[in-house]
Amino acid sequence: MLSLFFVMSAYVVRFFIWTRLTSSIGLTTPMIKAGRAYFLSLLGRYVPGKVGLALVRIEAYTGYSKIKVVMATGMELIAAIAAALVLALIGLAFSPVSFPSYLRWTALIMVIPIFVVLYPPILKSLTNWFLRLVKKEELDRFPRFRDNLTLVGLYTLPGFLHGLGLFSVLNSLYTLSFKHYLTITGSYYAASLAGLVALFAPGGLGVREAILFLVLPFLVPKEIAIASAVVIRLVTIVGEIILAGGAIILARNKNWKITIKKQNNL
Repeated sequence: MLSLFFVMSAYVVRFFIWTRLTSSIGLTTPMIKAGRAYFLSLLGRYVPGKVGLALVRIEAYTGYSKIKVVMATGMELIAAIAAALVLALIGLAFSPVSFPSYLRWTALIMVIPIFVVLYPPILKSLTNWFLRLVKKEELDRFPRFRDNLTLVGLYTLPGFLHGLGLFSVLNSLYTLSFKHYLTITGSYYAASLAGLVALFAPGGLGVREAILFLVLPFLVPKEIAIASAVVIRLVTIVGEIILAGGAIILARNKNWKITIKKQNNL
């Protein structure tokens, strides 16, 4: 239950970061409508190819360019990946156990080009090049580099909460010192984002678990690592369903109240 609380809290924080991102590029919609779309899009990740991730969000921002919504989703992904790699580097740097050096170098090599892509002139050039390629209207409004770096920093916050979720599961199965928390956080958030990037794996199924199977045995026995990876997956799915269901109920309740009010006015 503690793990579920932390995981759901992480998603709520990510939603508020999403609203900040969308407003920075001129996308606005009522909070309840945005929440319904965002939390449903979490379940959309389980659609092969991640198509549902963007389609559900596009529906919430009627009247705006679909390309803008897709761009915001892409920026969210890039910033979250950068945050995951930063957390991975922090976790490896402060780990009380020794990890292979190639893990540190891999995280460092990957984080540099991602920060380069977030530089507005480069982000604008790459985005508009792709839009020209698919014969769509080019965009001219992009967040400042300072805002993009702030976005990366904000995405470390849900990363820390996700890390607490996995730490809670591990600690329920095996006595684990809190000094391993940063390493667990970096490993879990990086594994989660790797699963999201893997288009062939709905919801990152298998990919996230594979990375955790690679890293966690440095900290806990292998059987504990396997059990924890499975349990945290179940906790994540349950949390996503609760948030999506709650958002749908709130949206329908609001629509119902609006309908009643209109009927009374008539």
